[in-house]
Amino acid sequence: MDRKSWNLLVYKVPAQPSTQRVYVWRKLKGLGALYLQQSVCLLPQREDLQSHLKELKADITAGGGEADLFTIGIDEPEQNVMLVERFQQQSDQEYQEFLGQCRDLHSELSEERKISNLTFAELEENEAELTKLRSWLPKIRDRDLFDAPKYSQATEALKACELDFQLFSQQIYQAQGIDSESL
Repeated sequence: MDRKSWNLLVYKVPAQPSTQRVYVWRKLKGLGALYLQQSVCLLPQREDLQSHLKELKADITAGGGEADLFTIGIDEPEQNVMLVERFQQQSDQEYQEFLGQCRDLHSELSEERKISNLTFAELEENEAELTKLRSWLPKIRDRDLFDAPKYSQATEALKACELDFQLFSQQIYQAQGIDSESL
C-alpha cells in the first residue's frame, strides 16, 4: 500500500436549524466516515462512496451550507497505515458495543432461567432483542471499510446469542407443557 487515494469532505452547515447538521453527521457516520476534526471527514476513494459524498455535498449546498470534496493521494505508507488503523479502531468500538449487548442478552436469559420466569412474554421480549442484534451487526459491517479485527468476534457472539435464545425457547415450551418439535 504505497499510494492510497482518499475522499476528503470539508463542510460547513448553518448552525440553525440543527436538523441539517444532524442529517449530515448521520449520513457520514452511516458511510463509515472518519472525522479528522469537526466538519472534516475522510473516506477511502471508492466509486460507491464518492457518489454518496457527491450527493451529500449537493444536499449541504442546497441547505445553505458549504462543502468541498477532494480526492487526495497520500504517498507515505505509514500515514496510510495509520489512517486504516483509525478506521478499524472506529469500527472496533462499534463491535465492542455490540459485544456488550450480546453479553446483556445472555445475562438476561440467564437471569430469567434463574428465577424460572419462563413465559411467552419473556420469549417475545428477548426475541425482540435478538432481532435488534441481527439487524445491527450488518449495519456495523457496512460501515467497517477495512475489516476491523473484532468483526469475527461479533459474528461468533451473535451465533452464541442465537443458540442461547433457541435453548431458552425450548425451555419455555417445556415449562409451558408444549412440545416445541410439533411447532
